Amino acid sequence: MTTTPQPAPEPTLTAIAGQLEQVTQGLSDLKADVDQLSQKVERFNDRLENYEQGMRWVVQLAFTLLISATVALVVSAIAFLVRG
Repeated sequence: MTTTPQPAPEPTLTAIAGQLEQVTQGLSDLKADVDQLSQKVERFNDRLENYEQGMRWVVQLAFTLLISATVALVVSAIAFLVRG
C-alpha cells in the first residue's frame, strides 16, 4: 500500500509578512554596509591622491637637487680650468 505525499500547507499571510519584513531588514542592512564601504573607498582615494602628489614632489625635488649638484660641479670645474 502506497501513500501519496500530502501537499505542503499554503503559507499564511502573517508568515509571508514576517518573511517580507526579514528581507526588508536585510536589504536595509546591506544598504548601510554599502554606504559605509563607499565612504571608506572615498577616504582611501583621497589618501592615495595625497600620496601620489607627495611622491611627485619628492621626485621633482630629487631631480632639482641632481641638476643643482651637476651645475655646481660643472661651474667649479670650469672655474678650476680657467684659473689653472
